[in-house]
Amino acid sequence: MIYCCTNEECLWFGEGETLPEACPRCGQALEVRREEELTGDEWCRLGLYWTELEPADEEKALACFRRSAGLGSGWGTCNLGLCMEQGIGTQADPRQAVWLYKQAVEMGSVAALCNLGVCLEQGIGTPEDPAGAAALYLAAAEHGSARGQRLLAHCLEEGFGVNQDQAKAVEWLRTAALQGETAAQTSLAKHYEFGVGTEQDKELAVRWYEKAVQGGDPEGMCCLGWLKQTGKWVEADPEGAVELYRQAAQMGSVRGMVQLGDCLMEGIGVAADPEMAVAWYRKGANEGDREAMFSLGLSYELGQGVEQDDVKAALWYEQSAQLGSGAGMNNFAELLAKGRGVPKDLGKALEWYRKAADLGNVYALYNMGWYLEKAGNLEKARACYEQAKAENMDSAYWSLGRMYEEGLGVDQDLERAYTLYRNGAKRGNVNCICRLVRCLAQGIGTRQNLSRARKLGAELLAEELPPQVLDNYGCREEMLMLLDVMNEMKE
Repeated sequence: MIYCCTNEECLWFGEGETLPEACPRCGQALEVRREEELTGDEWCRLGLYWTELEPADEEKALACFRRSAGLGSGWGTCNLGLCMEQGIGTQADPRQAVWLYKQAVEMGSVAALCNLGVCLEQGIGTPEDPAGAAALYLAAAEHGSARGQRLLAHCLEEGFGVNQDQAKAVEWLRTAALQGETAAQTSLAKHYEFGVGTEQDKELAVRWYEKAVQGGDPEGMCCLGWLKQTGKWVEADPEGAVELYRQAAQMGSVRGMVQLGDCLMEGIGVAADPEMAVAWYRKGANEGDREAMFSLGLSYELGQGVEQDDVKAALWYEQSAQLGSGAGMNNFAELLAKGRGVPKDLGKALEWYRKAADLGNVYALYNMGWYLEKAGNLEKARACYEQAKAENMDSAYWSLGRMYEEGLGVDQDLERAYTLYRNGAKRGNVNCICRLVRCLAQGIGTRQNLSRARKLGAELLAEELPPQVLDNYGCREEMLMLLDVMNEMKE
């Protein structure tokens, strides 16, 4: 038995053996409808009913959308295309989906403009066509589609199929956001947060993030959560941040899973629970997220929340790297360089360091310099260190200081070495502090100052340095040298 709501503003459709007492959506009376009198759009509404059930009946939904499309409904034809694209109730057939979307566009479906645009943008069932995708998004946007406006804004942001224009992107996002499109509200807030295409405006950024959260956007939850976690522009509220991350994660946001995992790992806004953190990382990794894979790899490398396992660490780092994570590339390269969890392969390690450095990973840039130095390529090593130093990588001050102190590939310059060590020490670099103590104790590049050397050395030795710091390149050797210097000053 097919029935529908008598309220013309509701128009809910359902099907069952008996007629319910009232519409479950609005509470109004229901009436029975015969199959032969249903219009194409009404068959589409019935199809949506079957998709919204728990669990959904995808085959019945597909059958309804077929009936709808057969009666000339653009709405139903578009939904039939979606079934073909995503394999809902049938085997996926992207090419058939594209054909159906084109038919739906001809029938006047604005939603089909967006769906077809996505296919052209991503090469789903058809060759990629950036300009064609942007044109479809523009058509949908001009018809008032909030989704089309957001998708067009994305093209303008990235210069995809159109000339890049951040200001126009903001205009379209604002239009979509005012219609209540939550993803557009989050994107608009990001523009205000970072001042892209518009003036930076902290109040508008927070306001639009809050609107997106109220509308249930998981990305907005992650962004507002980060503001609360860091206290940026809002009162610091780590517990509130965790709750937002948890909501986003439970909605399937992999970013929410990673951020929630980070808080659980570090005990930020919630009691530390490394095992639960790893569980969230694993869930995100299984969803194919590269940052979740990296975090899972790091957990295995450090033995946090799981038993330490270099082989599994390398596995997850490599998968993360293959998906484009700069951090994953750097850490996988580290294991390759040291032969931990994988066969030692310095050449392959340098390839991954270079790829990560090209993505802007400053740690990879520095690490590449370290191994180039070990291989005797001092000029390229120094170039890496200089670039890393320009990015405020504190270890680069130590490596450059060594080169100038010892005349490695450069003319010896003790004063410059001392200055580098001093600046690195100000940034908290342990190796630089060790070298600075030796310079002060022995008058290397500066006047001898035993009292200051003793003070700095004693303060460092009194610290309990974590293994991650001691495992940094050269750190253990520098600490041993510091002990020798301190003993010499006692004598």
